[in-house]
Amino acid sequence: MSTVANVLQTLTDMGFSEGKAKLALTETSWKGVEAAMEWLLAHADDPEPSGVADKSEEGSEENPESKEGTPSESKPIILTEEEKKAKLRRLEELRVLKRKEREEAEKSSEVEKEKKRISEGKMLSSIRKNQDDLEMKKIAEERRREKLETQRAKERVRGQIEEDKRARREAEEKRRNPNAPRISSIPPPSIKPVAASSSEPNPKYTQSRIQIRLPNGSTLVQTFSVKESLSSVRLYTNMNRSDPEFNGSACQFMTSFPRKVFTQEEYEKTLESLELVPSAVLIVKK
Repeated sequence: MSTVANVLQTLTDMGFSEGKAKLALTETSWKGVEAAMEWLLAHADDPEPSGVADKSEEGSEENPESKEGTPSESKPIILTEEEKKAKLRRLEELRVLKRKEREEAEKSSEVEKEKKRISEGKMLSSIRKNQDDLEMKKIAEERRREKLETQRAKERVRGQIEEDKRARREAEEKRRNPNAPRISSIPPPSIKPVAASSSEPNPKYTQSRIQIRLPNGSTLVQTFSVKESLSSVRLYTNMNRSDPEFNGSACQFMTSFPRKVFTQEEYEKTLESLELVPSAVLIVKK
């Protein structure tokens, strides 16, 4: 926006007297050159403000040597009709030019705003797409880990079943023939494959997906670092559960397979040390 001095200088450069220019700005609440020009065009035939004459008289009192020339200088310049029309045409052209410049500036500003909006929209779409891609990769990785864990659990179950069968056969054979030495030498070959399969190196996991089953049947699912303690899972559960059975006290966890109730000391151990990776199901005791 132009300063007051710049606006006043622009109006005086157009041929208006300083007094009339100031009056125009005052009447238009100092809204700028264009508003002042419109007021001046509408009041082109109005006489000069009295302030101009007063200033001229003050000047004549300060310069007595030029007193005789003062009356003619303080009089407003009288224009002919042709001069008035020419001046009005020029003012109208200037007003139209100023308006056109303002409209072009506003249009240019709108174009820049639209470009910025489009650019920000594209950037936002790119960010959302990257987030969606990462989420899909995360889901795929979790499913792969769950499948692997399910397979490992089945292998452990099969191994346990075979071990139970072997133990029952051994017990039955000893019952039938207590003095037979051959039974103790038979089991080792059947035990070794199970031990070998269970001793395979585990993948290095950094996160564990924990499903928490609440007493009312609802579940909470959250991913934790394998280095976090079981107490962190308990804290998360207490902060996020809303089942009616919750009374504000710390919950206790157990697992169904293998059946296990965690002791108070185990809550300070990591999920990795408790073998709750890459995923596990914890049941909140009632």
